[in-house]
Amino acid sequence: MQQLFFINKITMFRCKQFTIDDNGATMKVGTDAVLLGAMATPKAIPARILDIGTGCGILALMMAQRFGNASVDAIDIDAATITVAQSNFRRSPWSNRLQARNFSLQQFAERNAEHPSKRYDLIVSNPPYFTNSLRNEDPRRRLARHDDNLTLETLFQEASKLMVPSGTMAVILPADAAGRAASAAEMYGLRPQTQTDICNHLGDAPKRSVLHFLFDESASEYDIQKKVFAMRKFDNGYTSEYQSLTSPFLL
Repeated sequence: MQQLFFINKITMFRCKQFTIDDNGATMKVGTDAVLLGAMATPKAIPARILDIGTGCGILALMMAQRFGNASVDAIDIDAATITVAQSNFRRSPWSNRLQARNFSLQQFAERNAEHPSKRYDLIVSNPPYFTNSLRNEDPRRRLARHDDNLTLETLFQEASKLMVPSGTMAVILPADAAGRAASAAEMYGLRPQTQTDICNHLGDAPKRSVLHFLFDESASEYDIQKKVFAMRKFDNGYTSEYQSLTSPFLL
């Protein structure tokens, strides 16, 4: 997906405008984060962005690259992971606009929800989504990948406390969780706007869905627009749509 190179025997991922070291982070560089980072589209140009569960920080870095005047806060419940993200942020061209903090979403919302000046125009998240599945033996990986500490309902409830009116939230989830996510989000004033179902090849069952929500507590009806995004052609090369989407980031 991106070019690998080595600094002091540490594997780095080089994108066009930044590099990532994901050694020691619970969540590594992956296709899900790249797709969400490229697809997340707010209603208006954001001044403040929040990345929930930042992992190594690639999603926050993509937000900083795309939105040149935005300040980007990134939170993660794992302290060692935040140290990795902070290092990646310092090495980037946007270090003055990026901040990584060691908080759970619940803690962060409790600290900031009562301060309107600290609310966000855009919130993005590649959240833990394994439910009732085989638990990872590594407690840090288990926390990052399983929804024991951050269910979809909690994600949307706490995120809604941190959003400006008409703010946007974008998430990537397993495709079979999209309907449940839309229902959970609606309970907290987050109205589903778009659902992009991502498949390997056109005609395949989708594996992931990118969903956009508009924070509007007064709306009683919404019309969700659905589309399909194929990553690969039948010869297994990348589609022109995938190449166009990711070309600002990937080498």
